[in-house]
Amino acid sequence: MIGYLMRNVFYKKQTFELTRISLVEYGFSVNRPFEAKLKLYHWKDVRSIRFSDNYNEVIVEYLGRQIILRNSNIGWYEFIQNVPSTFENFDFKYVAEFIDSLKPCGVCGIVTVREQTCIVCETIAWNDEIHKDKVAYLTSKQSEFYAELVKDGKEIKKIVEPEHGFKADSNWKLYL
Repeated sequence: MIGYLMRNVFYKKQTFELTRISLVEYGFSVNRPFEAKLKLYHWKDVRSIRFSDNYNEVIVEYLGRQIILRNSNIGWYEFIQNVPSTFENFDFKYVAEFIDSLKPCGVCGIVTVREQTCIVCETIAWNDEIHKDKVAYLTSKQSEFYAELVKDGKEIKKIVEPEHGFKADSNWKLYL
């Protein structure tokens, strides 16, 4: 068993990034690494849901406690798109504008580019300033992104599928 100090100090960043939020029929679940079990939350027991001031976190009031979900958590973007409309203090307009503002990523094929960086694969979107040849840049980045699959001899899908609440770009092309 991993001790308190190790879990809360040394693995803190990793814990945030590996925490998984999943939608379930009656609410949502949160699975944090290094914790004993999955935690289930029912929508009927949620008092309020709101964004933090910088919109990087969602604060959930649940049975007299606060649960903080971060945008680095797996499934966070899917979660914010599926908050029930009964939560009037939740900023649904922000969510719609945010999702509509995203552009397709030429590297991974998911529609997640915001401010020139992909939220999913974390690569910088191609532009003339970083590389003159778009195809060469995308080929290079895709080879980095898929290097392990190629090395292990695994087949790489030639089409992309929606992921974690994000749409897939139907025009995406694999250059490998």
